[in-house]
This record gives sequence, structure tokens and C-alpha cells, in this order.
Amino acid sequence: MTDVKIIRCSEPDELYRHFDGQSEPQGTYIELDLQQESLLADYDAEIGGGSPAAVHHGFERRYAIPVLIGEAANRVMEEIAPLAVRMLADWEEIWDGNNMVARLGEDARAAEAEIEEHLGLGYDGQRFEHQGFSDSDLVGLWDIDGATNGYEAEEYGITAETSDERLDEIAAKITGDLAECGESTVAVVHGLDEYLRGLRAGLAEQSA
Repeated sequence: MTDVKIIRCSEPDELYRHFDGQSEPQGTYIELDLQQESLLADYDAEIGGGSPAAVHHGFERRYAIPVLIGEAANRVMEEIAPLAVRMLADWEEIWDGNNMVARLGEDARAAEAEIEEHLGLGYDGQRFEHQGFSDSDLVGLWDIDGATNGYEAEEYGITAETSDERLDEIAAKITGDLAECGESTVAVVHGLDEYLRGLRAGLAEQSA
């Protein structure tokens, strides 16, 4: 009997990735690999919307999701696993005249439509904000202006000699406090590490 292997997220913020120079975090998705018979959740490592050949040819089926915490992503993969099994049992690899591609059978197409509906996706995989997920399922995304007040050096005792380890502890304290402000149990702040190191560098310049 066909089964599906779920590759589980191991970190709460595993699906969050915001590359330098980009205005938004990377898109995230759940992927069913028809050949490897596996489900996983990941962020899009490509900048600019490109996709691997395996996705283009239908062997890896990607379904857009918001930036979920790891626990929520794992739960959702468990929920759609029976539908994924139906897809794995009803597809074939064919030559389309140019490439080998994956062709879904009738039941596989129906199961895929149910996956998209379960994930709150619209026609042709169009995604909507939050897609019906609760705030507690989402990683709380903060910008640097909303997360800091400009007095962190005084508040946390940052000096020119403060170690990287101590700055990491301060960053964890700030994000932990932010997580307590909303329903999400996980908060991330794009640019927080650079901000704290910038405070240290500024103090070093003043003391030079």
C-alpha cells in the first residue's frame, strides 16, 4: 500500500527566511514529491520566482502557505497526508513531446483540489492573506521600527565590549517579549541582529 513520508519541521521559525535586499520574506509552501513519496514544508530559496525543473514538470507539487510556525506546518501535513496518499497512488510519468512529466489521474486531481481547498488556496493555487489560518499558527513578523524603541543600549546595558553571545541573548529576549504581545508563540524581527550590532559599533566609535 502506498504511504507518504512526512519530513517534519524541527524549529519553530524554520519556515521564515528574509534575504538581505528583499522587501518581504520568502514565500513558503508545502511540497508533495511524487517520486520520493514525501511531504515537507519549506521556504522558497529562489529570488525572483523561479522554480526547479521537477516543479515545472509536475513531479514536485507545491502548495503556498503563510509563514507557519513549525508545529502548525507539521499538523497541516498530517491533515493532508491521506489526500497525498491518494495522489501517490494515481499518477504516471509520461513523455509530453519535450520532457518527461508527471500526469495525475482523475482521483489524484480530485485529491489535489481538496488539498488546495484545505490550505485555503483559490483557483489555480492563488493564495490569500493568512488563508484561514489562525494567528496562533503564524510566525509573528515584526519590522525593526515596530520592535525597537531606540533605548536598547541603556535598557540592556550594551557597550562597545558586549559580546556577540550577549547580543544574541538580547535579541532572543526582545523577540520573546514580542511573542507575548500577540497570539503567535513565535516572533521574528528582520534586521534585529544588525540593529543591535550597529548600536555596539556606534558605542565603539564614540569611545575611540
